[in-house]
Amino acid sequence: MQKEMLNINGNLINNVEIKTIQGKDGEVTVANFTLFRKMGKTGEKQKEYINCNIYGEKAEFTKDFEKGDFIHVFGYYKEVEKGDKTYRNFIVKHVNKIDKEIENKKEQDENKEE
Repeated sequence: MQKEMLNINGNLINNVEIKTIQGKDGEVTVANFTLFRKMGKTGEKQKEYINCNIYGEKAEFTKDFEKGDFIHVFGYYKEVEKGDKTYRNFIVKHVNKIDKEIENKKEQDENKEE
């Protein structure tokens, strides 16, 4: 089964947590963080919190991210069942911080078109 790859933009709601875990092939660095985004048209806004994990060398890219930063991630959702609970995490393949001034201009341009 092929994974559905997605692009998601959102604001970082806490600082990034970076740690080392024991993987199949030895120790692996992992960065964990949560993004917040609003979706839908004005008046119908829905809120979504996305728990993200990024592994290996790419986790280093997140070390300078701070709470409130506007972040772009590319990857896929993975569900893991533990006991009677199902956890849904977004596995990040690519991440970068978006300059707020650029994003604000883009939103203003989109609002003019509507």
